[in-house]
Amino acid sequence: MNIIKPTSNAVTLTTANTLSGSSLVFVSAIESAQINLYSNSSTQYASFVLPAGQYIYVVKGNTHLLSSNVAVYATPASYRG
Repeated sequence: MNIIKPTSNAVTLTTANTLSGSSLVFVSAIESAQINLYSNSSTQYASFVLPAGQYIYVVKGNTHLLSSNVAVYATPASYRG
C-alpha cells in the first residue's frame, strides 16, 4: 500500500509553480498532459507525458517549478511506500 501525506492544498497546475517549495509532488491527470520541469522561470530541463487517468510522484528541487500544457492536479507531499 502506498501512503501519501499532503503537506499543502492541491492546486490546478497550468502555469509554472514551485508548489510551496516541496521536493516531492503528487501529480494526477484527468486527460493526457505534458509535465514540464524548470530550474528557474526560463530554463526548462525536463518534460514527460502523463497519460489520462494516471498519477505520478515527481521529485524536484525545492526552488524548481512545474507546469503543464493542460490542467492537472498537483499536491506537495511526503511519501512512504
